[in-house]
Amino acid sequence: MIADVFDAAALADLEDLFGRPRLLDLLGALDQEIALRLDPPAADRGQLARDAHILVSSTGALAFSTLSQACARLEHACLRDDGIAEALEAAQADATRARSAIALLRAA
Repeated sequence: MIADVFDAAALADLEDLFGRPRLLDLLGALDQEIALRLDPPAADRGQLARDAHILVSSTGALAFSTLSQACARLEHACLRDDGIAEALEAAQADATRARSAIALLRAA
């Protein structure tokens, strides 16, 4: 369900703060950032950790906390060099859901 992908109240607050056109621009930029960082993911563990770290911030700032948390787990897995494949799979699944939600939000 789309409502499970992002915090609707937080997104509404952001819309009040920035206005709808600017929020839609920010969501478009976030969509591009997610694609750049995870589609395909970096093969280098260090770069993957940096990409995940960047997404923790950007997705969290725009109310996509589920993806932000998945990226935090991916970053930690990379830093520990343990469980990377599982964490990457979870982050990519959340990224796919987030990108679908962004597309729906921008189309509405």
